[in-house]
Amino acid sequence: MRIPLTLMCLIAVVSTPAHAQTIQSEKYTFRAVTLVRGLQNPWSMAFLPDGRMLVTEREGRLRIVSKDFKLDPKPVEGLPEIVATGQGGLFDVAIHPQYPQNGWIYWAYNASGPGGWGTTLARGKLDGYRMANVQILFSLEPKTRTGQHFGGRIVFDGKGMVYLTLGDRGEMARAQKADDHAGSVIRLHDDGRVPADNPLVNRAGAKPEKFTLGNRNMQGAALHPQTG
Repeated sequence: MRIPLTLMCLIAVVSTPAHAQTIQSEKYTFRAVTLVRGLQNPWSMAFLPDGRMLVTEREGRLRIVSKDFKLDPKPVEGLPEIVATGQGGLFDVAIHPQYPQNGWIYWAYNASGPGGWGTTLARGKLDGYRMANVQILFSLEPKTRTGQHFGGRIVFDGKGMVYLTLGDRGEMARAQKADDHAGSVIRLHDDGRVPADNPLVNRAGAKPEKFTLGNRNMQGAALHPQTG
């Protein structure tokens, strides 16, 4: 189960007493209830089957919230090194569609490498307060030291594929290049392998992981429930 970013912002930001606050917009009336306090720059959330919630903080912490919305003071350990700079840090967290069978949790984050840093996709299995069996599935190339437009949203298609959005890193021309990951959607098998039917897989010099190009900074992504 995924929660819209708007609701996440309401949960994390609204500083009201325990009772609900009514907010009237131009078209709709919203009821905002504070569920969790103490998070710093929350970026994404995902629910585990037992009702607990995983929440990413941009600074690089993965937090656990109980099913009665109590924030555990101890962050999850064992994540790879995360570079928190500018808009970069720990981004999306997502539960594999077959989580009850395989236990995989995926997350996107900013990682360092030759030339700077860039958005990276990893997966692991939660063992208490530690992420075990961590695997790096993808990392943006080339890396630079700009501080904006990282993308970082994860979507599963239910057919064994995982999609990762990547921003143009603040350098617009990169999004038009087939040999540059920036400004694109990445499509992979859920174990990180490149699908043979990706659109650029047989194009000389192109990044075979690319599924789209020409995107600026996708920070929202979803699968259409009817058309896929």
